[in-house]
Amino acid sequence: MAKAKRDGKKPTKKIKKTQAKITSRKKAGSSNILVGLPETDNTTLNTLYIIDGSDNDISLEVNAGAEGQTSDMTIKLNNSIVTENLSGDFVETALGTNKSLNGKKLNIVATIADTSRETNFTSLTIHLKGGTGPADFPLSKAVEEEGGSVDYLCIIEFFRP
Repeated sequence: MAKAKRDGKKPTKKIKKTQAKITSRKKAGSSNILVGLPETDNTTLNTLYIIDGSDNDISLEVNAGAEGQTSDMTIKLNNSIVTENLSGDFVETALGTNKSLNGKKLNIVATIADTSRETNFTSLTIHLKGGTGPADFPLSKAVEEEGGSVDYLCIIEFFRP
C-alpha cells in the first residue's frame, strides 16, 4: 500500500500510477465514466448551486422514485430540519432568498425502496430554481433483487461567486 503524505513529502509514485490506471480506463467518447461501472449507479451528490445577490426565492422540489417505489427522506438546511421522515415527493417549496442562502448547505438523505414488480430501478431527482438558472440533479441505481432499497446522500452548497 502507498504511504500517505508525511512531513511535507510528496506521496509515493504508486499512488500516481494507480490514478493513471483509473484515468486510462475511461470510456472512449465520454467524460469521467469508468469502464465496468454502470452509468446508472449514482447515489451521491456533492455540488454547488450558483446563486446571485438578489432577494429572489430559491425553491426546491425532490422527486423520490418512480411509480411503485416508496421513500423515507429527510431534508436539512444547515442544521435546521426542512422535512423529516417524508414518504413520497417533496413538493416545490421556497427555501429562502439568494442573499439569505449564500454559504448554506442543503442536505438530502433518502432511502428509496423498490416495491414495484415492473422494475428494480430506483431514482431520486432534485430540482432547484431561483439562482442564476434552474438545475436538475438526477440520481439512480438498480437494486439487485426485488424489494431491495438504496440510500441516497446529497449535499448542495449555495454559492455566490
